[in-house]
Amino acid sequence: MRYKVGAEQLQQVPTLLHRPDTAFRAGRVAPAGPTHAVSTRTGEAACGIKAEGLAVLDQDWEEAFFVEKCPGCFAAVLADARDE
Repeated sequence: MRYKVGAEQLQQVPTLLHRPDTAFRAGRVAPAGPTHAVSTRTGEAACGIKAEGLAVLDQDWEEAFFVEKCPGCFAAVLADARDE
């Protein structure tokens, strides 16, 4: 994993499973809005924004298909992959 998901905002997502005869499972936390690629090596966002305001999740940004990706980070990650 070269980049982790950095979220500007998080939202609580309720569980989809609810059975009256079982215990209710808590929902999960997911990014809301665009996400940024935070380098696992440097801790900086690929697009250059201040990463200290981001909630960094333990998810691979490059494989996260369910999130809205920052266009600047997307371009920077593509350029970085070409340089390897």
